Amino acid sequence: MNDKGMKNITLAHIGGVNQDLINSLSTNVEDFMISAGDKKPLIKRVFSIVIEGLQNVLIHGERLDGVRLGLLVIANNESLYRVSMGNITQVTEREKITAYLDKLNQFDDEEVKSFYLETLNNGLISEKGGAGLGFITMRMKSKHRLDYQFLDLGDGLLFFSITTDLER
Repeated sequence: MNDKGMKNITLAHIGGVNQDLINSLSTNVEDFMISAGDKKPLIKRVFSIVIEGLQNVLIHGERLDGVRLGLLVIANNESLYRVSMGNITQVTEREKITAYLDKLNQFDDEEVKSFYLETLNNGLISEKGGAGLGFITMRMKSKHRLDYQFLDLGDGLLFFSITTDLER
């Protein structure tokens, strides 16, 4: 959070994730941004990224002891919001996630939009219920790269985190 001078932690959550929590966290983010005087288009973009990211955690994150764990940290300074999210995933998912995000990060804004429409029109739903739009939406709404990393947890598990910035 410090590499771009993030001075304020707007919201932080680490722990179990479910639909009620997603609703609560997204409402809290929206309320904070309104009270901070942020403009409606920015609020909608951050809200959209939070929803998409947390839905990814809910759909694709691994459970530990029956709980789907996730991380959400939103920080800000005078010029940026930074949204970071994470979840536990299988080591076997690393290559697929890396290839997808590297491809997405190579696109300019118009190519991202075209890729979104192509994916939307393709209409393929995964066995977990996703259509592959989450990361694309996050990239499109942030207008920045999606930075990511993996931390080896052992036993075939990784902690996957993804971060993006939004201009205020």
